[in-house]
Amino acid sequence: MKDKKKWIIGISACVLLIVSVFFVFNQGKSNEQVVTEYFELLKKKDYKQMYQMLNTKTVYTPTQKYFVEKYKEFYEEIDAKNIQIKILDEQDNVIEYLIYIDTLAGRITYRNKVGVKNEQIQFNKELIMDGYTDGCKIKITTYNPEKRGRILDRNGKVLAEDGKGYSVGLVKGKLNGENDYGQIAQYLETDVETLQKKMSASWINDDSFVPIKTVSEATKNDLINKNILGINGVKISTVSIRTYPYDKVASHIVGYVQNVNAEDLKKHKNEGYNSISVIGRSGIEAAYEEKLRGITSGKIDLVDKNDKVIKELCHKEVKMSPQDITLTIDIDLQQSLV
Repeated sequence: MKDKKKWIIGISACVLLIVSVFFVFNQGKSNEQVVTEYFELLKKKDYKQMYQMLNTKTVYTPTQKYFVEKYKEFYEEIDAKNIQIKILDEQDNVIEYLIYIDTLAGRITYRNKVGVKNEQIQFNKELIMDGYTDGCKIKITTYNPEKRGRILDRNGKVLAEDGKGYSVGLVKGKLNGENDYGQIAQYLETDVETLQKKMSASWINDDSFVPIKTVSEATKNDLINKNILGINGVKISTVSIRTYPYDKVASHIVGYVQNVNAEDLKKHKNEGYNSISVIGRSGIEAAYEEKLRGITSGKIDLVDKNDKVIKELCHKEVKMSPQDITLTIDIDLQQSLV
């Protein structure tokens, strides 16, 4: 009888233990775990899986297409990295958190609250971004240093620096059609087909100045003496150019710069380059691009459809102005060996 009683007590204890373990492991995720998981998916840019975590029965839940497009637009445009959240408080199934987002223009930090129900996120617009409203967008403004750093020899002689050049171009509305293209092409050492191609760009209006060739001051004076400005529609404007006083003597070391192309803009997206920027293409100009160019400053704003600022999200000041690079070569010695 006693053995039977012990056996019953033992069985009961095991059942109780199993029930307790089952209860512990089937409580589900805590609200904090759900919110943390949501932002872990954001770090991975898994926007579709984030959407699957939403409670679609809340007052406002966007479509999956809208949700994914907006997250992708915002977070990839600002080059979001090192996303972190800190849970601050929880009351009545509402989690208050602080989020940190490193971007190309500094760190975005803001607080938000989000409801959690049945292990699902109750969507609100500020989950996407601080101050978010329908129709808003990200606006990134960058400020580039005005001048590029110089390249010097060991005695301080300038091998490369920003200087003044002259852009010879055409104003479509003042030209005599294409009748003078042959003469203009001869002056600028190009061909008629090149002129026709440049002048056929879709952005050109009758009063647009279309740059054809950048020349030095000496070449500009020579063209003026040859009366190039006597041709209707030809105009010369002053532009900033990179000058190399020792030209071919040091070109194999110094290298050169060029206007950026589509590949450059894609590779250096959000680094402040635009269609009229130059970039080091070879030699010291390329190897020390960041130091010569300097680090840009910038800010990220949330703006409405009319570009009116809703909120400044972050701002980064210039951390490094363009720097001169001093080489170990002696340019006079180099010249004597040529």
